[in-house]
Formats: sequence, C-alpha cells, structure tokens
Amino acid sequence: MDPLVTIVLPVYNGAQWISKAIESALAQSFADFELIIINDASKDASEEIALQWAARDPRIRYVKNEHNMGIQKTRNISLELAGGEYIAEIDQDDQWLDRDKLKKQIEFLQNHKGYVLIGTGAIMVDESGRELARYLMPETDEEIRKKILRANRFIHSSVVYRKEAVKKIGGYTVEKMSEDHDLWLRLGRTGKFTNLQEYSTQYLFSPGGYNSQNKILRLRQNLLFAEEHKDFYPHYYYALIIGWTKIFFTPIFNRMPTKLKGVFLKIHKKI
Repeated sequence: MDPLVTIVLPVYNGAQWISKAIESALAQSFADFELIIINDASKDASEEIALQWAARDPRIRYVKNEHNMGIQKTRNISLELAGGEYIAEIDQDDQWLDRDKLKKQIEFLQNHKGYVLIGTGAIMVDESGRELARYLMPETDEEIRKKILRANRFIHSSVVYRKEAVKKIGGYTVEKMSEDHDLWLRLGRTGKFTNLQEYSTQYLFSPGGYNSQNKILRLRQNLLFAEEHKDFYPHYYYALIIGWTKIFFTPIFNRMPTKLKGVFLKIHKKI
C-alpha cells in the first residue's frame, strides 16, 4: 500500500548536510511516509551517503537524475514518483526540529478539507549552526493572502501540501526562479493557506545553497508574480512599493555582516 505522506528531499552536492536532514525526517513520530531522496547528478559524496541511509530504512527511496536538471525539474520528477496523498518538502541543508511536525500538519489537513498548504515557523542558522533569527509566519488564510504578493509567506522546508492539488496546477514552473513562491500563488487560487505558530523547522542561511540564485533577478521576478496574480490577492500596489524597495536595498544588504542580515530578514518577514 502507498504511504499517506511522501517526504521529498532533492540533493545536489549536499554531502555535508543531508545526513542531518534525513535523520530529522526519520525521527518523526508520524511514521506512515516514504522519503524520496532525489539526486540531481551530484559530484560529491551525496550518492554514497544517501545509499547508506537507504540501506538502513526501507521507507527511503533513492533516485538519481542521469544529468543535472535543476531544482524545478527535479521537484516535478519527485511529484510523479510520489505515492503519498500529501507531500512534505525538506531541503538538503535544513532540518525538522519538532518530532510531531508531520503529525500536526497531516491532522490539520485531514480535518480541514478546504486547505491545500500548511507551513510552520522557522529558526534560521548560519553555516556554523549559530542562530541568526527565528520567526513565525502569518497564521490565517486571510493574513497570508494580505501579504503573499509582496513576499513568500512559507518556509519551503516546512510545508506539507495536497499532491493532487499541486499536480492539477502543473507543479513547479521550470522557467521561473522563485519556484516555490510562484507555486503557492497558483495553489492559493484553489484552496486555503495556514502556518502553524511553532518553530518546527531549521533552515540554513547560505548564499551558496542549492536554491540560491541571483537575488536581484529573483526580486524582479517576484514583481512579475504580483502582476500575474493581482486579481486574486489584495494590496498589489503596496507589493510593488515593497518590491522595488527591496531591489534598491539588496546591494546594501549583501554587504552586511551575517548576524545583521538575520535581524533584517526577521523584520522583512513581518512586513
């Protein structure tokens, strides 16, 4: 029988991190899941580490792309492979902190059929594991919709969503850089959002991570997302003002010490 949940872990040259991500997933109290580790043609020891974990736990499925396909295509491949009714995302350099995270999220989705996506709050750390910031994301569907045009309101490694709802809207869009923000905006046109008010996820603030790309280009693309979805979410013009402000401020932000960046990122999540 298929598991109720598929946990998706894309990997690209993530040998230094993935064991902690895998361990945090396997430690969940909710056990009816499969963990798909999908290797996007890594050149380091990611495959060896993933296979070692797969040999220990039959819930782990290891898949390898023959050549590097990029994060969006890799995520879409995992959607096609997934047997679960629900998808839980975790990135290679992140961890789940709460053993009951999945249990709480699945119980919520099963009891609230109109909801398609649920996230959590997060603790952000640097590459040495030092905490830079912690923050909760907006909780209610109404709060999230008021703010989602101007910034992504979900920590990617925290989310659980309904697989069929995402497949119906075509999954991740390959040609767009901010792949998860675009997906949530499209998904929100089919159902409701929420975030648990708990620090259930730890994510690494790393300029060299798998998901890192040119920040200015990503911010400009977010403005295009706002234009594309302005008829479905409120406060479009405020989103434009905030978006252009962030573009102007980014070169200054990039020169800040990492700890100060954490402070500003925490403020940013509240705007």
